[in-house]
Amino acid sequence: MPKQQADALGRGAVATPALPSSRLADLVLRWYAVVLRVLRDELPAGVAQAWGDQLVRRGMLGMALIGVGSLTPAFLPPDAPIVRTLHLQWLSTGAGRFSATLVLVAGMALLVDAWLRMRPREGSARLHRYTWLLWSLPVLLAPPLFSRDAYSYAAQGRIVGLGLNPYEVGPVYVTGEFQQYRDQVDPMWLFTPAPYGPLALQLQHAIVFVTGDNAYLAALAMRLPALASVALLAFTLPRLARRFGVSADRALWLGVFNPLVMMHLVGGAHGDAMMIALVSLALLLAARGQLFWASATIALSANFKQTAVLALIGVVGLAMQADTGPRSKAAKFVRAGVVHGGVAAATFTLLTAVSGLGWGWIPNLAVPASLRSLLSPPTLLGTALEGLLRISGVPDSWVAAAVPRVQTLGMLVGLVVIALIAWRVGPRRPVFASAAVLLVLCASGPVVHPWYLLWGGVLLAACRIGERTVEAMVWVTLFFACYGTVDATVSNGTWALGVTAAAWLLVKMVRRHREGDTGDADGDGPGENRGLLDGFGRLSGLDDRRTPSRSRTAHTIIS
Repeated sequence: MPKQQADALGRGAVATPALPSSRLADLVLRWYAVVLRVLRDELPAGVAQAWGDQLVRRGMLGMALIGVGSLTPAFLPPDAPIVRTLHLQWLSTGAGRFSATLVLVAGMALLVDAWLRMRPREGSARLHRYTWLLWSLPVLLAPPLFSRDAYSYAAQGRIVGLGLNPYEVGPVYVTGEFQQYRDQVDPMWLFTPAPYGPLALQLQHAIVFVTGDNAYLAALAMRLPALASVALLAFTLPRLARRFGVSADRALWLGVFNPLVMMHLVGGAHGDAMMIALVSLALLLAARGQLFWASATIALSANFKQTAVLALIGVVGLAMQADTGPRSKAAKFVRAGVVHGGVAAATFTLLTAVSGLGWGWIPNLAVPASLRSLLSPPTLLGTALEGLLRISGVPDSWVAAAVPRVQTLGMLVGLVVIALIAWRVGPRRPVFASAAVLLVLCASGPVVHPWYLLWGGVLLAACRIGERTVEAMVWVTLFFACYGTVDATVSNGTWALGVTAAAWLLVKMVRRHREGDTGDADGDGPGENRGLLDGFGRLSGLDDRRTPSRSRTAHTIIS
């Protein structure tokens, strides 16, 4: 085998020709056989094994508490049918609302507790691959969590069903007998057309059709594609990690069992889940040498959310690794970019034509930016500059231009960094490059939501990264888990509860990091793994004494 080919194969790429279209039926049959085997043989046994793990049950209890605590105005639309049917009006005011919020906060603490204790380490037990499923089950019938986007999805699906163009009209146009769809939508998005890809809208339309014009049920059913997407992630991400010498358990723990995945992809039913899962599948196909289908899958993913197109950088990098010809790096880069970019563009165009919805999403890409998101670094800096200019007494036109100018500068800087990553990192570390460009796009964009970090964060879990990077990802996860919890408490008018819980947790984290990990392997020493909710865990039979403490971070957060 030539040395270049051996090097490419050593980095995970397989120098095999693209899969011809004549083998499509064989590919579909093989995937069908895999799915059938999983459903018939592996799923029941895997779920039973996961249920036997005390930490899995602890996290499942946490998700159940989150589901119970979600039956409040923070998550439910006005006059939600579930409130009337189950006579839950008492949860909307006074002590009932406070109690439900307290249950939600306790559930989040249990979920984070279980996740941190599960952290893979040398000598620890293998993780159960179906943990994500058991954690998802308690919230399947809960209202959309930590975001109202699913209600907008239902309204957009109804718009398609009415024969209107979702790229031209917003949910406010849904009137008459279908007004229930409009009434659920956050007022902020009532007048905005859809920014999503055409396949995402057709999927929303199909769900609305199947749910029989029940607006609330349609919003809940948006969780089904998200759940299928997390299932695909649980299948592809560990395999992608193993191809590049990364622990499959760490990929599952950091990228699938992550509390942000449970909160926002499963709980929030965000369409981003489909994009992330299909990108993971595309990179796995590319790593196996099936570059044609990888490029087509990127196009399929971008038809749900357009940001997926940046992951084509990883496919191009893997194609360059598989190219053993005598061409220069620049020639390989251009060749792979043209070929696989062309395949992706052709596939995207075909899918768009089949959807029948056209290209109206292009001018709507700026719709999310109508929200001023202080989680976005450029928007935060622009807002600070705006405040300084206002108190400086400069003309109002200067003040008004501060945020848009800084946001534009942020996007330009982001594009330059993305180009550098594509050229310098993509050919050497393709999957890492895909994760990095998606994170750069998130950080440099005008709007950041917590689930945006999962675009690249999930892929990063399958990459070879240092311990400091893993620690940073854990801290970011904890920050945004606290942020989502506090945001929910603010929406329920109990902000003091959320802020107090987050501040107390932060103090514990800092104190324990300063003290260091002094516990012995048996958990009998002064640093014994005594959790934030250990007392509750023992009362509920969920206390875990089977394995030593899994990480310093688990000690830090929970003890």
